[in-house]
Amino acid sequence: MRVRFWGTRGSIPTPGPGTVRYGGNTSCVELRLDDGTLFIFDCGTGLRLLGQELLRGPQPIAGNILLSHTHWDHTQGFAFFEPILHQGNQFTIFAASGVDRSLSEVLAGQMDYLYFPLALDELGTSIAFREIGEETFSVGDAQVRTQFLNHTVLTLGFRISAGGRTVVYAVDHEPFSTNMYRAGARNPTLADIVHAGDRQHVEFLAGADLVIHDAQYTQAEYPQKRHWGHSTVEYVLDVALAARAKQVVLTHHDPGHDDEFLDALQVHCRDYARAQGSNLQVCFAREGLEILLAEAADQTVEEVSEQPPSTRPRPARILVADDDPDLVRFIQAVLSKDKYEVLAALDGQETIEVTLRERPDLILLDVMMPKLSGYQVAQRLRQIPEFQDTPIIMFTAKADERDIVSGFELGVNDYIGKPAAPAVLRSRVRRWLMRPEQGPANDDK
Repeated sequence: MRVRFWGTRGSIPTPGPGTVRYGGNTSCVELRLDDGTLFIFDCGTGLRLLGQELLRGPQPIAGNILLSHTHWDHTQGFAFFEPILHQGNQFTIFAASGVDRSLSEVLAGQMDYLYFPLALDELGTSIAFREIGEETFSVGDAQVRTQFLNHTVLTLGFRISAGGRTVVYAVDHEPFSTNMYRAGARNPTLADIVHAGDRQHVEFLAGADLVIHDAQYTQAEYPQKRHWGHSTVEYVLDVALAARAKQVVLTHHDPGHDDEFLDALQVHCRDYARAQGSNLQVCFAREGLEILLAEAADQTVEEVSEQPPSTRPRPARILVADDDPDLVRFIQAVLSKDKYEVLAALDGQETIEVTLRERPDLILLDVMMPKLSGYQVAQRLRQIPEFQDTPIIMFTAKADERDIVSGFELGVNDYIGKPAAPAVLRSRVRRWLMRPEQGPANDDK
């Protein structure tokens, strides 16, 4: 495998004298397997330079674009990717399914005549769109496994295994909990991770030869940037160490971090890893950085059973349970934007009654409610076979370590502390509805 970085910046391009060494183009990473199979992670402005390089090589060009999500800094290079203008080239674009529009509609919108002189349907290249969720599939001899990340829009991480080597690309992602491990845990293990989402993220990275991870903030910057959907450098090192990854490259650099700042931060990260007695290789992504991972022909892909592709869910029925009527109305307005049918309950007993009567596809549940607490509601629902697999997201001001652990012990699927940005609620609801084993059926009720 050969990995090359073409864009390393997050949020917005930052060309100029202060970003010469690490680069100012937004996210784009090339992964080339030994058999020539091409994967492209994200379509930031670095994609333009990659396209020019590809046109200097063998023709026609075939490739697979793995799009983590559709925010501008991850798609703004697509229209300037010159290979899509040439007939005979073929690309397949893999990305998370939307709720209110398809992937092709999203990219076509960026190339609307008001913003760009050439429309998507006027391109010369053959482009196939494959909408995916959390699943495992094959591309040639490579196995691709996907997992939803914690971002403000539905976002996928990609784990690619081929020739006995594994590369994980996880951009953009935010910690699920402010503290990764339970207080006082010595030599912490997976069982000591507070939030199940962080535990699952570690498992997704487990044993990878190379982890490419969003690390936009420092720990000091994070309190002012919480719920923006990005990681701190310390969190990335913690999850990489817990996952026993061999090498981690930190990317998606903040626009305000110039070369000197990143130089110092890289030293801090290496010292951080060494202080924990680890030999983890740590570096910061820079444009032009190449990493070679020798594939072994006699080794097989890691054993993960293929999972069926996800489909975009029909408008789901969601129950919002909270004793604050104003907050319920606000959440109803937020979730209705995605064409969900939103139900309401104002106390614990009513939550049980509405659940039994309406059979919601997902429950957004407060803890502190009259008659029955959210914990009591979750416990009772999990005792009813019909609702053992219904996604329950706790959305509450009680978000200390003990509260979070208690919720997961009762069988809730996710835990979000109040207050949270509307985009966070929409994203977390979508990711649970998109999971093959959790999402609503596609037939009519």
